[in-house]
Amino acid sequence: PEVEKMSVDAIRLINSYEIPCVVLTKGRLPRSLTSLSRINQYGITLVSLNEDYRRAMEPGAAPLDERLDALKKLSGDGWVSIEPYPTPNICEQELRPILDSVSFTDRIVFGRVHYDKKSSSYQDADSFYRDAADQVREFCKERGIDCHIKSGTAD
Repeated sequence: PEVEKMSVDAIRLINSYEIPCVVLTKGRLPRSLTSLSRINQYGITLVSLNEDYRRAMEPGAAPLDERLDALKKLSGDGWVSIEPYPTPNICEQELRPILDSVSFTDRIVFGRVHYDKKSSSYQDADSFYRDAADQVREFCKERGIDCHIKSGTAD
């Protein structure tokens, strides 16, 4: 609660100079953000719906359902970063359920894993990311969601 209050107070101070803040977190977005200026943008990272994977790769991060619930409460201000999205040899999963879980957002950012030898050793990594990026683009287009594919993801 103290860190949350300090963060909200800092954003409020920055906004008092008409400067927008962009917040991206693996934590919980406090509901008190709704009382701040509409010039701000709030986002969460979400690369899997698998809690076991989250605990292994993001120890100390907020549980996935808590991140999603907090972002839903800020609907109209929220975006999701699906980055670094793991290759199947790191985490076997389908992308569509992740996209469906964030279909209420205004923006989706998608990117590949760049810093893990295991990901780059996946035999079809480039093809995997091209296909995944296409799936994200199509999903966003169908729903009128702003889409950004990070550089180097689907090149």
